[in-house]
Amino acid sequence: MTTSTTGHHWLVANFLRPATTAGQWFADVVRLLGLASLVVVAIGWGFVEMAVFALALLGVVLPRFLGAGAVLDAAFGLAVLIAAWSAVVDLYNIVSWWDIVVHFVLNGLVAAVAWLLCLRLGVAFPGAGKRRRFALTVVFTTAFGLATGALWEIGEWLGHTYIDDTIYVAYNDTIGDIAAGGAGSVLAGCVMSPLVGAVRRA
Repeated sequence: MTTSTTGHHWLVANFLRPATTAGQWFADVVRLLGLASLVVVAIGWGFVEMAVFALALLGVVLPRFLGAGAVLDAAFGLAVLIAAWSAVVDLYNIVSWWDIVVHFVLNGLVAAVAWLLCLRLGVAFPGAGKRRRFALTVVFTTAFGLATGALWEIGEWLGHTYIDDTIYVAYNDTIGDIAAGGAGSVLAGCVMSPLVGAVRRA
């Protein structure tokens, strides 16, 4: 199936396709954990935390819409939920280096999902040789990871300024986070083939 002949129906078809392997079932369990987390946060925390997990839920369902392989699907969902819970329980302030780890891992996985989207849209460097395709993949994922990291930091600044001034923002923290995200995106670009794996065809 191609998007040129079916519009965006492939997104819905991927999302509704039942899991058939242990990896796909595990990824779906991660999505259920995301939904359960939203309910728990709605009961025990406030509006800001609910907003964090509402965004997280969008993240954990995105790979299924794109027909991601089980490894990327589950890894992305787990990383999103860990990042969200880390914010809710203030783990970023409790463990000084945890923020760097999350940016490294999650930015890299975001870049991988973006590359998968390009694959699904048929714009992932058609006609390029193996070496050129590898180089372009690394450049693309690095650029997207850096851009996502910058948007992440802007979101933190907006949250600190207009919603909750306990959200930590500082120059060194911002630069370190963006650098970590960029490094994670470089790694994702280098290991893209095994990370993405086989996509689920709608």
